Amino acid sequence: MKRIIIICSIVIVGLFFALGGLEAINLNAKNGDTFETDNNALFLAKPRIILNEFAFEKAGKVAFTNESLKGKWTLFFAGYTFCPDVCPTTLADLDRIYPSLTNDDNTTTQVVFVSVDPNRDKAEQLADYVHYFNKNFIGVTSTHKQLWPFVTQLGLIYGIVEAGDTDDFYLVDHSASIVLIDPDGKLHATFKSVPNKQGINSVDMDLMVEDIKELQQQYNNEINQ
Repeated sequence: MKRIIIICSIVIVGLFFALGGLEAINLNAKNGDTFETDNNALFLAKPRIILNEFAFEKAGKVAFTNESLKGKWTLFFAGYTFCPDVCPTTLADLDRIYPSLTNDDNTTTQVVFVSVDPNRDKAEQLADYVHYFNKNFIGVTSTHKQLWPFVTQLGLIYGIVEAGDTDDFYLVDHSASIVLIDPDGKLHATFKSVPNKQGINSVDMDLMVEDIKELQQQYNNEINQ
């Protein structure tokens, strides 16, 4: 008999839609007065929130923590390696636009894939998976005790549908949106996913790149004032 494990919090359960539903609406204000965009899927964090302390693992038993965010722009995407559609589609799309993201002497933009399926996705396997799409991508995971508060602080959700106690074949429902963290380690913006022509929840990558570049310029102007 199938049993459904939904990892949830009563505080935000009222905000849940199904997969790809509305995210972070209680944390974000859309398009402030000083930022113009044609991207209706962009939500700016108001105020920008410092992420709580976390400690994830990546390949080589290397820790990925809040310090790993300092001085860099980070794009977080949550999923799992057994995902049949959303994850490979999103990672392939991120690989396509990665050369357009700013990586120079002044600005670094990293892409981090957070596996919310630690039962099957171990750090070494996760690295192989993300490097298939792009050698610069980072894959991290941890226990649900660490993952759940981190993911929900980003305004994302996930839930595991498990068939039996020993069955390794199950699906994980998860948000398809992408979250932008600034070099101070603060939640800066969310790019909400919408169904594409194939019915797969995805982010408009080209609009996202345009917005990220403008947000980075705006941030640099703020710190140089």
